[in-house]
Amino acid sequence: MHILLTNDDGLRAKGIQILKTEMAAYADRVTVVAPSGERSAASHSLTIHRALYCRELPQKDNVREILVSGTPVDCVKMAVEYFLAEHKPDLIISGINNGYNLGSDVLYSGTVAAAMEGPYYHIPSMAVSMARMDEERAEETARLAKDIVKKLFVDRQYQGVLNVNIPPQGEISLENAEVVPQTVQIYHNVIAEREDIDGSRCYRILGDIDMDSAPDDSDVSCIKRKHIALTPLHWRQTAFDKMTDVKNIL
Repeated sequence: MHILLTNDDGLRAKGIQILKTEMAAYADRVTVVAPSGERSAASHSLTIHRALYCRELPQKDNVREILVSGTPVDCVKMAVEYFLAEHKPDLIISGINNGYNLGSDVLYSGTVAAAMEGPYYHIPSMAVSMARMDEERAEETARLAKDIVKKLFVDRQYQGVLNVNIPPQGEISLENAEVVPQTVQIYHNVIAEREDIDGSRCYRILGDIDMDSAPDDSDVSCIKRKHIALTPLHWRQTAFDKMTDVKNIL
């Protein structure tokens, strides 16, 4: 099995390096193509008005690593369209991300966006995120990712996108996982006003996560109950149930 790894925290980030070690011991071949620095909240952005710069690191055993100066989506496109054009991967895994990608946050997530490139190339994919980067739990999460690969992705049993979120506490195992839909992730105090060093007014987009208002059967509620949230996603956004409404109004 050939696995492509990427993320939005950068190739040197602890999460992807731990995942790389676990996958290299399992897969026949692992290719890591990741940003040269942090690209969190890059969503599906592409670099189209400036050049991309790539640097390949010395290969070790069955692992090939390449730095890309762009976004997570740039990384997947460079991998599939160029570096791996003749030997496409069987699976794309994005992560392990430092921070949740729950509910509507998947719209902004570079981690999830990279995984969402999979269906475009008919390659199954998975995004893996955890509350905060903890080395011991990250190692357990990498082992869980391997278990999911074995159960779900081997022989292309599942050919879609799977979004995986790990709670800060609770057992990290398939037995503690639930398949749940995404919900709307509510934030409070989203805009923070600040004063810059020169006295000018500036703003930060922050926000306090509301974990209490989510429906019981949702990814956010699942995490609150200390269970692992598994959410199948797709990139097609046509609102089929609204098509008749639009036709009638027109």
